[in-house]
Parts: sequence; structure tokens; C-alpha cells
Amino acid sequence: MTTAPSTTTDEAPRPAAPAPSKNSWAPLRPLVLRLHFYAGVLVAPFLLVAAVTGLLYAASFQAEKIVYDHELTVPVGERKLPISEQVAAARKAHPEGTVSAVRPSPEDDATTRVLLSGVPGVDEGHTLAVFVDPYTAKVRGALEQYGATGALPLRTWIDEFHRDLHLGEPGRLYSELAASWLSVITAGGLVLWFSRRRALRKVRGTNG
Repeated sequence: MTTAPSTTTDEAPRPAAPAPSKNSWAPLRPLVLRLHFYAGVLVAPFLLVAAVTGLLYAASFQAEKIVYDHELTVPVGERKLPISEQVAAARKAHPEGTVSAVRPSPEDDATTRVLLSGVPGVDEGHTLAVFVDPYTAKVRGALEQYGATGALPLRTWIDEFHRDLHLGEPGRLYSELAASWLSVITAGGLVLWFSRRRALRKVRGTNG
């Protein structure tokens, strides 16, 4: 008696497919990417202007010595006159306003600055600097001055352009807004860079 061969085969059960890992970062990445992009568009013009004007401001100290050489320097004489005579010469040439400070000649070839406040036509918070030859008491010129560093018109113009783009209050608000978003751009850029690095490592099959 013959028996029919069995048609059934024992097959090993296939392992269940692993459940897809949940990545909470995937839905957030487009949001971070757009935020990083649009914030960059807002801040980029300010960063460009700030970088250029900052470089110009750093060079403005030397540029002032060249542009205002006649007012700042004098031929070296034998003896410097008393400060009172130099102030009297400055007041004779510019009787307007009041004397707020005097900066004696710091070097042998430098002029004395007599600072006048309340001068008509001079911006509020600025003074009129009268440059006097300390050897002859001759007035060599007068320029508007700003700040404790004695910034003359060239440096003052660059400084204001750096701070508010010469737009007044709107420019100041824009610069402050752009500066406040720098941290957001930096954080978003780091997050995007880190996530991209992790993705590349997974593709290459490496750990760590």
C-alpha cells in the first residue's frame, strides 16, 4: 500500500516588520527652516550695513587725522601760551554759547580744543570745538563735536549710520529688532546643522 506524499511543508514564521520609529523632529523641521530663512532675510541687510560701517568706524580715527589735519595739527613752536590766552582767542572768534570744557594740546604738534555748548545751529548734545594754535593763539577752525571721545563730523556721521542708518527712530528700532533676532537665527541654524549631521550618519550606517 502506497501513501501519498504530504503536500504540506513546515515553514519558519517570518518575523514581524519593525514598527516605524516615531521621529518628533520631522514635523518641526519645515517650521524651523522657514523661521530661519525669513529671519535671515530680515536681518541680513542690517548685518551687512553693520559690518561695513563697523569697519569704517574702526578706520575713522585715522581718517579724521587726515581729513581735519589743518584743525588738529600745528607747526611746533618754542613756547606754548597760557590756556587763558588760548580760550580768549577762541571766544573772540566764537562769542556764541558758553565754554563747557577745554582740552589742552596733548602733543607738541596738536591744537587746543575749546568746547562751546549752546551754540545756535549745533545739534543738541553736540558741542562746537574751536581749535587754537597753542603757540600763537590763532584759531585754525571750528567743527561740531560729539561724545566723550571727541568725534568730529566724519566719525559722527559713520557712527550714526552704524546705529540707525540715518533714519532716526525707525532706523534705531529696526537695528534693535534685527539684533534681537540674531539669537533665533543662530539657534535655528545650529538645530538644522545638527539634524543634518545626524541624518548623514544614519545613511552611512555609523553610530556616535
